[in-house]
Amino acid sequence: MKKKFLSVLLAAAMVASLAACGGNDGSSEQPNSEVNDGVDGNDAVEVTPETIPDPYVHYTFDEGADEAYTIVERAENAPGDNDGAIHGIVDSADTLGYADGPVGQALYLDGKHGLNLNFEPTNTDAYTISFWMNADRLGQFGPTLQMGYNVGKANDVAWMNITQSDWGDGGSNIFPVVWNRNARYNAQDGTACDAWMQIFDNEVHGKREWAMITVVATGEKQEGLTAAGVEFTRAQVYLDGVMRYDSQTVIDEQWGYDFCLAPGFMQPGDFKFEAWFGINYWDVIYKGFVDEFYVFDSALTPGQVLSLYQLGNPNVESKAPEGTPVEEEPKDPVVTITGTQVGAEDFTTGWWSVFSDGYAVPSGETVSKTFINWHGAEAANYNNFIVVLQSEAVSPLEKSADCVEYAVLRADNWGWSMINGEQVNSDRLDVLGWTVESDWNWDTMVADIQGATVTISVTNNGDTADVECQIVSADGTTTHFQNYKNIPISGDLAFSLGVDHSLIDIQD
Repeated sequence: MKKKFLSVLLAAAMVASLAACGGNDGSSEQPNSEVNDGVDGNDAVEVTPETIPDPYVHYTFDEGADEAYTIVERAENAPGDNDGAIHGIVDSADTLGYADGPVGQALYLDGKHGLNLNFEPTNTDAYTISFWMNADRLGQFGPTLQMGYNVGKANDVAWMNITQSDWGDGGSNIFPVVWNRNARYNAQDGTACDAWMQIFDNEVHGKREWAMITVVATGEKQEGLTAAGVEFTRAQVYLDGVMRYDSQTVIDEQWGYDFCLAPGFMQPGDFKFEAWFGINYWDVIYKGFVDEFYVFDSALTPGQVLSLYQLGNPNVESKAPEGTPVEEEPKDPVVTITGTQVGAEDFTTGWWSVFSDGYAVPSGETVSKTFINWHGAEAANYNNFIVVLQSEAVSPLEKSADCVEYAVLRADNWGWSMINGEQVNSDRLDVLGWTVESDWNWDTMVADIQGATVTISVTNNGDTADVECQIVSADGTTTHFQNYKNIPISGDLAFSLGVDHSLIDIQD
């Protein structure tokens, strides 16, 4: 889940002239490469291949290999102990197909299944994770590798998701992004964080091409970065054997701790440790190839990562097994505006950047607004409308310093509220003390809300507010609702409508 800020706001100042590794024909004789520190392309240094240590975990994904991973699939509902999950994950009796990969064979994930990697944590602060991938489909915040402890829980979680986001320039997709959520400590005491690493080149790597992704936790304390007692871990991100990001060289003074790893991923103690590939409890399932998954219980050097890459052939042609549906590139809808437009028609309007006017709601009354909701072809559930409750009838971007922000509600039932003067975020809004009702099928929400007619009704009860959302599908055959009641307010009430890489066409 995103915060109010976006890391992309920092990207323009941090884009480097990055060194790239050339094509690899799979032969043993490979040229040296370069490491870029993520800040200045002129700082690149030559790297010589080095001997690779024995791995802690190694899956070849060759057909017939006796390896410990298992095939899994989604269950309709999350198990009771996964109170932060939407779906469950269960073992599958299905089989998957193989194709030529960078090293031997590769396994093809068909968009319905993922892998339980079934390994225990290394119990080291220094570790390395690496894999080859070639995606037919990547979803916003959907998983390639998702690992950590208490992954599906609402609290005491710490996990890493190597994923795609839409934080490139102009809202473009980028991959890989290393998303590191840490709530190992009490999430309300200020120590929790959502940390991010990326390589800032505004590209999607590993989509219909082979790419090797490597993340190294050095075991060192991140110099210069602290947040309420959390000692962050220095980390590096490699693409195709070349270091493209080193957290120690990118320290942002405002959001610095968002650019490294939280500690303790491989030392979960009594917590439940999980490692999935291509699947998690929430997001779009990965579709494509995976090959040569490694975990090392040490921090590989740049030379060792280069050697690991040189074992493979990124130019190999891999074909999905026969009978697998072809994944076509999605296309954005063509939108015809008939009312007041909020958001760009190419769906590049980012989070918290454009809002409607404010609409005052007098005490004892209800005010309603109706709009058509649109999103891009690769939208996630949250790439839809936003409702902001506050004390002034203006856009949230124009509010005064005295304006009270009561609550923010996002279409995927995530949001925040002000409690005792502090902003409290939650992806389960009922924990804020509100009454929350919704009948969304989260698996079909993106399709159901495209072009839907949405009516937002806000009621001022004096000391509380209610927000009722009715969503009628574009073809008029399906109706959904989202209701939020008993939201505390402390004075005047108004609301404004916003978007997150989406568009709304306000009809009245």
